[in-house]
Amino acid sequence: MNRYNQGMKNIDTFHLLPWPWVKILIFSGLFFGVFSIQWAVPPSRTLHDLLAPPSGYTLSDFQVGSFSHYIQHLPLKQDGIILNYTGQPAAVAAFHVLAVVDMPLLFRSDLEQCADQCMRFWAEYHQAEHKLKQFHLFNYSGQRLSFSTSGRSYRDFLRQAFAFSNSHSLKRGCRTITSDQLQPGDMIVQNDTGGIGHVSMIVNMCRSPRGEPLYLIGFGFIPAQQFHVEKALAGYGEGGWFTLDGFFRYLHDAFDYGQPVLRRFE
Repeated sequence: MNRYNQGMKNIDTFHLLPWPWVKILIFSGLFFGVFSIQWAVPPSRTLHDLLAPPSGYTLSDFQVGSFSHYIQHLPLKQDGIILNYTGQPAAVAAFHVLAVVDMPLLFRSDLEQCADQCMRFWAEYHQAEHKLKQFHLFNYSGQRLSFSTSGRSYRDFLRQAFAFSNSHSLKRGCRTITSDQLQPGDMIVQNDTGGIGHVSMIVNMCRSPRGEPLYLIGFGFIPAQQFHVEKALAGYGEGGWFTLDGFFRYLHDAFDYGQPVLRRFE
């Protein structure tokens, strides 16, 4: 085959390629004299499209600009590996990891645990929406700490909050809600004593035609590590999604840090 025929064969193959961005990459390689096909990295998945609802269920959507919408659209890591605060893979034997949120830890110390991950999302939402003047967290007792009057940088404000507040603080300071009000961004808090507890967060939800909800739920853990979404196994939900009662039973069976209560940032 001469060079002309070979070139025509390459052009025919080029037109058969299904994706425009592949054609652009190849054309660019030809133009600059370097012919190498490179597959573009697909767009990041988010929590919203992580897991299809079970048959008959429909994803719940929330207003753009709301905290619920922000949580639903958090990006996910492609490798699915939970890293701890040292940058090493975390121990995951106790988990059933469905996905990991692509948000690196801020600090190289054991600060960003379960409650702190939820506070981090609340902080990043305010920063993304240019609402830091309205942003607050809590001291240990649950009293509000306003960022705008703290005199601290964003990073230092979070460091202080992570160091001196915990699940008890969120239980005391956040709004109490009922199960029929649950939506992405709401928390399931366990802490009966003021000491060690646990916080999980609703990150997505869907409903059946009769209005019955299912939830994707995740959490950070100790030592400080990235937030992951936990998969609901048989008996706790359906199709990887939790029922609320199922998640309460799951917590009792696996992470019994106290009676679960429902809380919301506001």
